[in-house]
Order: sequence, then C-alpha cells, then structure tokens
Amino acid sequence: MFAVLLDFNGTMFFDSSLHLEAWSRIYRELNPDGSAAPDTKLFCGPRNDEILKNMAPWLDSQQRDFFSEKKEELYRLACVANPEITHLVNGTQAFLRLLQEKGVPFGLASASIKANIDFFFDTFDLGQWFRREDVVYDDGTYPNKGAMHLEAARRLGVSMADCMVIEDSLSSIRQARENGAGCIVAVGTTASEAQLLGLADHWIADFTEFDPNWLYR
Repeated sequence: MFAVLLDFNGTMFFDSSLHLEAWSRIYRELNPDGSAAPDTKLFCGPRNDEILKNMAPWLDSQQRDFFSEKKEELYRLACVANPEITHLVNGTQAFLRLLQEKGVPFGLASASIKANIDFFFDTFDLGQWFRREDVVYDDGTYPNKGAMHLEAARRLGVSMADCMVIEDSLSSIRQARENGAGCIVAVGTTASEAQLLGLADHWIADFTEFDPNWLYR
C-alpha cells in the first residue's frame, strides 16, 4: 500500500481564482504602466519567490519577501470575502477518513507560507487529520515542490517509490515523477485532463472520483 503525499492549494481547496486575484493586484502595483496582461499560468505551481523573479526581475530578495507576504495577505482576505468557494473540495473529508481507517500514512506538502498554513488549519479544521508541526511548507529552504515531496516522504519514513503523490500543477507533477514517485494522482482543472494524464497515473475532478484500489500496488 502506498503512503500518500497531499498538496493543498488547487488539490484539496480549489482556490486558483483567489490566487489569481491577489497576484493580479501585485502585478498591477509592480507594473503600473504595463499594458500587457500577465501570463496567469506563471501564478500556479512555482514558489512565490520564483513567481516574483519572473514578474519583476528588478526586485531584490528583501523586496520579493515583502511582496510575497503582501500577496498572501491579499489572498487570505479574498478567501474570507468569498465563503461560497472557501471550502474543501468535494470528497476530501471522506478521502482523509478512508486513509485514517485503513492506517495509510499520509502527509501534507504545500508551497504555501506558514501564515497561510495557520489560516488553513483554522479555516478548514485540518487538525482533524494533520499535525501542524508535521506539515512541509515554504519556509524558504526548499528550491521547489519536488524537494518538499522528498522531505514529506522522509518525515513519514518512506521512500518516494512507496508514495502516492496527489497534486494539481504540471510542474509539481513533473518533479514528483522525476523523484520516482510510485504513483501520481492529478486533481482538478488547473491544467487540462490530457496534459495531466500525460504525466500522472490517474486524474480526478475531485475526491469523490478517487478509487481506493489505487492505494494498492
């Protein structure tokens, strides 16, 4: 049976529109005279520091930290202002209960910063399933999401070959594949089903479509 490494944003919480809203405001602030619209594909998947390097290459690291924090504050405000979409993806709670009942080790690896992780625990009652101190998040020490997967597997005491990685972004799925994940499940609509299935073993629109048999080799 596979251990499970879960992403959060875009996987357990469909929040792409809220991130895009926050990033668009940051983009307009950094490019007040710009006429070209930003490529929104750049806003999903990479760490904030990488997004800001692409968006505003003239910023230094301290300035990128400032705008990263500002973007996440705007994002959290957008979550609170949109309660109709600020909820866990359909089937998520049943899926997590299934893992608990079957004794499947599972962990959370998120590219979010700590302030967002705290917000998610408080908003979605994640403490039912995860210990806050065990979550792998963007603390500035991981070069990419693949490194976070490796750390999450290490904390569970398993190899990547024994892990099912559940992700929504193409870049994160590619990194999981490069790191030798035993199984990859793609979730949602951030990328097309055809694109996701080109890299993942399975694709689901939400967790109501997860097949428990996938947990077994």
